[in-house]
Amino acid sequence: PPRSVVVLCGAGISVSAGIPDFRSPGTGLYDNLQKYDLPSPQAIFELSYFRERPDAFYLLAREMWPDNFQPTPAHHFVALLHAKGLLRRCFTQNIDSLEARAGLPADLTIAAHGNFDGCHCIETGEPVPLGEVRRAVAVGREGPGGWAELAERYGGLCKPDIVFFGEQLPARFFEAAEADLPAAEALIVMGTSLKVQPFASLLGRCGLATPRLLLNREMLGEGEGCPRH
Repeated sequence: PPRSVVVLCGAGISVSAGIPDFRSPGTGLYDNLQKYDLPSPQAIFELSYFRERPDAFYLLAREMWPDNFQPTPAHHFVALLHAKGLLRRCFTQNIDSLEARAGLPADLTIAAHGNFDGCHCIETGEPVPLGEVRRAVAVGREGPGGWAELAERYGGLCKPDIVFFGEQLPARFFEAAEADLPAAEALIVMGTSLKVQPFASLLGRCGLATPRLLLNREMLGEGEGCPRH
């Protein structure tokens, strides 16, 4: 039936684009942040640390900005499901915005942890033009168009709409989860072991008889919301 397939995807679908996942021992992002001299790997995505030392996140954002990468076959597969009229929604844990670069419309993508599609000021909450933040990240702290000048202009530090630790997930994630998962007639899980909540709980929202296809290097997590049938 049209628009009946739901896709859940994670960092594994972007690894072949050159973007590391977060937690793989040795190769994951958290194991390779030594150059930023962080108190802990997770600090780079904490608002309190960002306010105290924004340089670290801005340097990482310069490396991870989506225009540095190309979508993988997995991204194009999801876009193909849309082109065939089969995709109801793609829920992604990824912040890389490669779904959009593959041609997937924004209304069909639920970025649970946010992404680089928009930016805002962390003090006012007001949106900031994406291009201005991109230029500021490229320039660095000092100089015309740098992120210090940008912060002064907008009344606070500006960052992409990535969900940092301690921030709420977008309301759209919960609304779409309630509407889309029970209505799915097929579920495809790609590049994620579903170990992080609340994203992992999406699996349990499908009907017990819903066919499920897992494309991943590991079995799914065994936490709450990850039943095996």
